[in-house]
Amino acid sequence: MLTEQIIMTTLALRKKVHQIVDAADSDVLEVVYSLLKLRKEDSAAESLLTKEQKTELNKTLAEHKAGKLKYYTLSEAKNTIYKTEK
Repeated sequence: MLTEQIIMTTLALRKKVHQIVDAADSDVLEVVYSLLKLRKEDSAAESLLTKEQKTELNKTLAEHKAGKLKYYTLSEAKNTIYKTEK
């Protein structure tokens, strides 16, 4: 279930990335650098989301973090769908 999954914080993610980078060889470092460079260039470009979409996404994310959203397992969703078809 989603609520049982561990959501990695930015700090924990940074620590893990630093550990990997610290132990990486030059080939891996070149790949990581290329990916980060591309990401930085993409970030500078205009977003694919509209202002309204960003607002809705941020609202939903806040509701998720506050525990206000209800999630369903696949079997629960299937049961709900099949019940409404009858």
